[in-house]
Amino acid sequence: MNSMNDFSPKTAAIWFWSLVSFSAVLWVILPAVFHTAYRVTDVIELQGIAKEWVLSTRKHPMLPAWILEIVNIITNRNFVAPFIASQICVIISLWSVWQLGRKVLSEKSALIGTLAILPYYFFTYHSLVYNQNLTLIAFWSLSIYLFFQAYQTNRILYWILSGVSIGIAFHAKYPAAFLVVSMLIFMFTQPEGRKKWYGIGPYLTTIIAFLIFVPHIIWLYQNDFATFDYANHRYTYSKQIFRIIAPSFFVLYQMEHWLPTVIILYPALDFIWRWKFKTLKNENEKQCAKYLFCCFMIPFLICIAVMVIKNYWLSASYGAPFWTYLGIWLLLQFQSKELPNTFFHTLKLVAVLEVVMILLLLCGVFTPYLNGKPKKQLFATNDFGVKCDQIWYSRFEIPCRYVTGDWPLCGYACYAMRDRPSLHYYWNIYDEGISNMNAKPSGTWATDSDLNQKGGMIVWNISNNKSDNYVPDWVYKRFPKAEVISEPIILPYKTRANVPPIKIGAAIIPP
Repeated sequence: MNSMNDFSPKTAAIWFWSLVSFSAVLWVILPAVFHTAYRVTDVIELQGIAKEWVLSTRKHPMLPAWILEIVNIITNRNFVAPFIASQICVIISLWSVWQLGRKVLSEKSALIGTLAILPYYFFTYHSLVYNQNLTLIAFWSLSIYLFFQAYQTNRILYWILSGVSIGIAFHAKYPAAFLVVSMLIFMFTQPEGRKKWYGIGPYLTTIIAFLIFVPHIIWLYQNDFATFDYANHRYTYSKQIFRIIAPSFFVLYQMEHWLPTVIILYPALDFIWRWKFKTLKNENEKQCAKYLFCCFMIPFLICIAVMVIKNYWLSASYGAPFWTYLGIWLLLQFQSKELPNTFFHTLKLVAVLEVVMILLLLCGVFTPYLNGKPKKQLFATNDFGVKCDQIWYSRFEIPCRYVTGDWPLCGYACYAMRDRPSLHYYWNIYDEGISNMNAKPSGTWATDSDLNQKGGMIVWNISNNKSDNYVPDWVYKRFPKAEVISEPIILPYKTRANVPPIKIGAAIIPP
């Protein structure tokens, strides 16, 4: 050890990898044990898109789907694939925070600042929902570290790597642009930063990031900027009061992101009762504190401005990437002293918050016993796939090409059927306003005509209808050749609680 109160780099590394690995394994195993379906349909959506290897859909760029499909291939499409993909993103984020922390803090303080975000909502309970947010958090965090390294060392390698990371982040979600704005503001407000532009480094970063994102820019042009139309349709509100309400709720809900970090670091900080900044004598520390402040405060203010100006309602998840370095920044600015027991006190608080997140997961398993209502994560996914295969292969010997119908049932069928048919991307829930029934929403791979020509299955929920023979009007309207299965699929949920089974209507379109 370097001192009585510090760790050696080796000791810190052992603690870091042991704790992070344990948490990652925990959040892969727990849902596999207690869940039989994915808790939020974002995951099923990605599973349906992943096999198509598209650049984008009209909602988001598709980097998360590519990552998920790679993990699917490696794990032979095991149920835990999305959870593994999530924890890969978590580990990238934590490693980035830890590495930057070691540049400006002692080994122990850097470790404490990193562990302070280990029980982060998006790294634990919400990591079961692998989507664009987690992927953006990973490459957002990595970009912050690599760019700071490039700024401090002015080495060409780090300028190149930061460009790669930023370019990849744009393929996760567009708010990566907020981070770029933060980096530019930091550089142009610092004398040393302005000097960097006389070298080749920042230009390398810019060119590489742009080149990596160019394929998506071409896709946008070819598809009439569909993602922007989707955002305007989904997030815009007509009532002017939302210009006040939306930012207020956004600010309020950010507490769920940063409050656990503050709670964990409380014993080591000196700002709760006295707002007292540390005197940072080291120029490296000063630059890092300013840089990290820009990287979380400027994106936060941009979100507020967008909501006020555009009258958007942005969900709290848009703020999820902003706070990963909050622990390092707090320790830089407000750490009062090196307490011998601070590290173990931190471990206790981290453990308590991890347990809280585990209890949230278990609530979804046990609440059906209390209210008699089924949960999505208890849906009998595999049984549904078997039933759909039986219906199809009782008639045809060739694989089923497509599945469409009520969302998310059609997504579960595509995921669970043995030949993994393509998801027909024209879902009732997402495509209101498209009057042409044969329209092909931008970035998709199948139309109604494809199903009518090549065949497929249709599924719909009839649980809320009195008749088991209920067939939605759109089935025959869109698919005239559809042959409705006389008996509905009845699936009990995977729980011993007294909850009604789900009833699913099905039809086949002969190829």
